[in-house]
Amino acid sequence: MKLITSPVFTTLLACSLMQAAPPVPPPKPPTLVQVQAKLLAKAALLIDPLTGDVLYARNIDAPYPPASTVKLMTALVAYEKMGGRGTVTIAPEDTRVEPSSVPLRAGEILPISDLYRSIIIGSDNDSAMALARAASGSVKQFVADMNAEAVKLGMTDSHFGNPHGLPGTSQRTTARDLMKLFNSFLSIPSFRQMAQTRVYNLRTAIGVQRMRNHNKLLGSYPGMGPAKTGWTYEARHTFAASATREGRELRLTLLKSANKWTDTRLLFDYGFANLSPAPPRKLLSSAQNEAPRNDSSTPTSSSAELLIQPEPVSYTVRRGDSLTTIARRYGVGVEDILLFNPMDDPDLLIPGQTLRIPVKPRSR
Repeated sequence: MKLITSPVFTTLLACSLMQAAPPVPPPKPPTLVQVQAKLLAKAALLIDPLTGDVLYARNIDAPYPPASTVKLMTALVAYEKMGGRGTVTIAPEDTRVEPSSVPLRAGEILPISDLYRSIIIGSDNDSAMALARAASGSVKQFVADMNAEAVKLGMTDSHFGNPHGLPGTSQRTTARDLMKLFNSFLSIPSFRQMAQTRVYNLRTAIGVQRMRNHNKLLGSYPGMGPAKTGWTYEARHTFAASATREGRELRLTLLKSANKWTDTRLLFDYGFANLSPAPPRKLLSSAQNEAPRNDSSTPTSSSAELLIQPEPVSYTVRRGDSLTTIARRYGVGVEDILLFNPMDDPDLLIPGQTLRIPVKPRSR
């Protein structure tokens, strides 16, 4: 008996087998029992910031070393003291912390905004020291200011000892306190955008340094958003992260984890499968930590207002355009544009590039 081995027959046979194969069902989200069994972190908190629901909690008031999540507080305090504009001249004492992922040189001048990007995206220790000294006059005073800010935020079980998170001081925080800090950090639009930027080219005295975000889940986990990583041998993995799916955001904090990547996937998968219905939208959040921090005052009213948010308009970049000139033309902030158009290098606009420009909401 002669076998039929023609290419056409082989292709038809393969197609028929593919069509006959049943579709592979999506994996089921983890149950609470599975989360309890598989979660590696000593302390964890998962919340729905829209409803205020706590979706998961483990040892949320147990103190642990924060590692580089300290830089959330460094950025916050520096922003409150200096804002986002201006420059900093690097001093010799700024460069004496090891390790440093972005080596700086004494005497060079960097924009404050680049130093923020350096600590948020690249988790650089030199940049954290420079921001601290420039903001408060000395690192010692800046640490005192960090602890004062912690009191203001209600971080009752936290203590900060330096602006970078390396061991050597009695730094501690809890999953609950770290969430309060993360909420306040995310209320600054420019920080929120920086914390989900995958790559940024930083220009320093030694040349262009390509910083890659330490968050390995950016671009690989569905809906992964702004986050800050941390790791030291003492602290193990620490993490504060946000993810959004179908318009719903979840936030988590992890301390003393053996693997923050598997823990984050596990908790977010569980959380998105167990969301409660969204409440009606209100103008202002009742949570103090959700009050937006920006240069413009937030309107208040004795009665709730309904915000009507128009759809963003499209704008085609022209020769000579910058985010500043486009923002001024439309009466919005640069940070507002970046929220709708995340980009690795905000200074690099290409003629013909299309941007989504937010329109100021109207109330009724």
